Amino acid sequence: MANGTPRFGIVASDDNTGRVLVLKALEPAYAATLSIKPNASKTYLKPATLTGAMTINCVETFCAKYDELVVILTSDTTSRTVTFGTNFITAGTIAPAISKQATISFVYDGANFVETKRAIQA
Repeated sequence: MANGTPRFGIVASDDNTGRVLVLKALEPAYAATLSIKPNASKTYLKPATLTGAMTINCVETFCAKYDELVVILTSDTTSRTVTFGTNFITAGTIAPAISKQATISFVYDGANFVETKRAIQA
């Protein structure tokens, strides 16, 4: 592609998708139940270090189809289990190893955040 050739639209810097890329980072304190309200093209959620089990619910969303959510979890000196509840479709719970991180990614399908991948640090 030649320099200055648009990927979308007919002129350089033209975006015919009607969406502006918006990134958001959420870093809430630890809570046994965490309710989130994603409202960006890509939202990063990194709760404080897990000191107990956690359930994450998406109680309201202002997302559009195909928006992304990345959840980064860090466990303390015990492996902690995280469950995804309301408005999530997952392959099950996730439990970061002792003092390690786990990452799980989702894409919004218009009704729920659907899991696309996960990684657990060994």
